[in-house]
Amino acid sequence: MNARLPLIGLLAVQVIIGFEWFMSGLTKLVRGGFPSGLADELTEKSEGIGGWYRDFLDDVVIPNATGFGYLIELSELAVGIALIAAALTWLRAWERIGAGGRTAVLAVTMLAAAGGILMNVAFHLANGSAHPWLIPGDGFDEGVDLDSLMPAIQLVLAAVSAGTWLGLRRERQALTFATPHSASGVLP
Repeated sequence: MNARLPLIGLLAVQVIIGFEWFMSGLTKLVRGGFPSGLADELTEKSEGIGGWYRDFLDDVVIPNATGFGYLIELSELAVGIALIAAALTWLRAWERIGAGGRTAVLAVTMLAAAGGILMNVAFHLANGSAHPWLIPGDGFDEGVDLDSLMPAIQLVLAAVSAGTWLGLRRERQALTFATPHSASGVLP
């Protein structure tokens, strides 16, 4: 059990991050008005940014904000559900599922974490926020905002999942090469 404590801790963090995504998407969906108000919100929040991302917002996102709003709601819900379900599956059923199931759990975690990172970076850039390593402009501001912290955490989740997947793959290859084969190539 003690050997599993770091894994349980990491999976608890994964559930918390998943819960944050799920609640964010659910709140947008239940409260309503997010898709229809996204263009105005982006126009207001992004006034201070410049360069390629401002052009992207002005030319692509803002004119199609309603569609992007629905996509954001569904993506946040999907990332949240995927991270929570994958963590709970790993905790409760890892030993019972086969290699394909384990690969699926790891793939879901990696894809959900990558989707979360993409959304966090996009939200951070759209807000025109200062970079996380700069001193906040006000004593009441946070040192690192959630859209800056979550990508780092999700990167760890994706990296651990990728490392675990590679380890499982090496184990399967080692078993394949260690199994004696007959001259015909068919197992005895």
